[in-house]
Order: sequence, then structure tokens, then C-alpha cells
Amino acid sequence: MIPSSAVLGIAVGQEISHAVAVRPASSTLTVSAYHTFECDNKDTLPETIKTLKKTLLSHLPWHQRFSPTVVVGVEDETVIRKTLTAADIDDPLEQEVVVGQALSVALNMDMSGLFFDFMKQRSSCPQSGQVSYEVVACRRQALMPLLAAFKEGGLNVSIVDTQQQGLQEVYHALVQHYQPDSAPLWLHLSAGTLSVICALPDGELYQHRLTVSTMTMDANPEVRERDLGRSRVLQQHLDQAYQRYGTHHPHSVVPLWLSGDWPTHVTSPASTSCTFIHPGEAFGQASLCAQSCAALGLAFRGVRP
Repeated sequence: MIPSSAVLGIAVGQEISHAVAVRPASSTLTVSAYHTFECDNKDTLPETIKTLKKTLLSHLPWHQRFSPTVVVGVEDETVIRKTLTAADIDDPLEQEVVVGQALSVALNMDMSGLFFDFMKQRSSCPQSGQVSYEVVACRRQALMPLLAAFKEGGLNVSIVDTQQQGLQEVYHALVQHYQPDSAPLWLHLSAGTLSVICALPDGELYQHRLTVSTMTMDANPEVRERDLGRSRVLQQHLDQAYQRYGTHHPHSVVPLWLSGDWPTHVTSPASTSCTFIHPGEAFGQASLCAQSCAALGLAFRGVRP
């Protein structure tokens, strides 16, 4: 169901953060505004949030400014990821209890000091009556000051997730928008981070991220030579990702999508073609920068229950 109020996606970084406001309209979602802000000074963060709120909501009709859904995404380096085996239970409340107990044992920590979320894996577990859960946890002491600053600044956070989850939401939205004949392989390059996302035949979503050197436009021959070397490394990552993904789809042509800060002279792997896409353009904001892509997906995350 499309919400009646605006949805704000905010990707919080160590120094620079990105925010996107999505405007609901009938059955579609359109980016109405985006904003970049600094959040390294915790003392002034509430005032920064007030400015952020005013900037994003001023582009919306008055009836969509009330009670916006706010989704905050933290960097993946600040979270703990675990794959745990626990009882296969359908009831959500009982699931939370058993996963929490398993996580407490695995981390040797009191659960009162953690926020956590989890997802049941579709793959079967070798132990009867057991199932694997993918768990993401974050220390409360790391999140509480941030959430308090948002509240003081006039925004009540509805959901906290990871920025990588935001990119997954963008992937699903782009697939729904472009409707390719087969599941695409998407490589998004932003601020030196390469994110690889693809849907596997069993319905699971594969995601991988790695840090790569950023490139410059320096005229110095030595610098340009280094950039060419980085470009070759990116080309290798592209080729390897396509080959690895092709093993899961041996009988189909895999669409290859590139977005973000790619050099213009990368070439397509053999027997395929690359399509350069702009995620923001698909949702009414062609000027949305690559670094704001996670914030866009976090806004989409706030639309679904």
C-alpha cells in the first residue's frame, strides 16, 4: 500500500550523509527532493536535522508533510552480521525470542544491549526442525544518541536498517520499473565502493561489496596511468562478477546494469552488453548522485510494511 505522507530515506555516514524524500502519488513513488548534510558534529546534529526536515518537506504538498515515515540507514561497518541456526518457528514473536537467545549465546552478550533484525533463509537446514536465520545487530549505545538527535530535530525514526539493504530495495524497484526478460546483474559504483547485486534462480538475492580505488581526472601523466590501472581492476571485477553470475543462469542472457561512477571506457563481457542506468532518473530525479542511491532505497524500504 502506498502511504499518504512522505517517506524520508536517510543514509547516515561518518562525515557526509544523504537524504531523499519520496512523494507518494496513486500507485507510484517519485523523488521530490534530496539533500546532503554533515553529521560529524553530534552537538549540532539536532539543528542539522531541523534544517534537513525543512529542506525535504518544503517540496511537498502540505498534506504529505505530516508524520512522514523516516527510515535511517547506518553504514554496514557499524553492524554485526551472523548466520544462526535456531528452531523453525512461524510465529513472529516466538521467532524473535529464539533468534535473540541464539544471538546472545553466539556473541556472549546480553540482548538488552543490542538492536537486531533477522530473516529466515529459504535453504534447508541439515538439522530436523531447525532453520538458518540471517541476523543483523547493532549496539544500542551506538544508535540511541543518533535516534535522540533525530527526535530532537523533529523527525521520529520509524525504521533503522543498513545502507546495503537500501541498495537491495533500489534493485527491486529498478527491476519492477524496467521489467527485463531475466533477472539482471547490477553493479553500482559509488565513492570507492562497488556493490554487486543479483537475483538467483532460487529467489534469494546475492549481494557483495568491496572497496576499490577512486579515480580522478588529473592531467598528470603519472596520475592518469594509475587511473588506467584502477580502471583495469574495475574491468576485472566486472568480468568476474558476470562470469560468476552466469554459472547460476547457464541458459539465459543475463542483463548487465552499471550505475554510478564508472569510467566511460569499460567494455562489456563477451556475448553481452552493458546498460548504463541512472537509478534516480527512473523515479523522477535524474540529478540524484550515486552516493544518494542507498538513501533512495531506504525511502522505498519505508513504503512496504
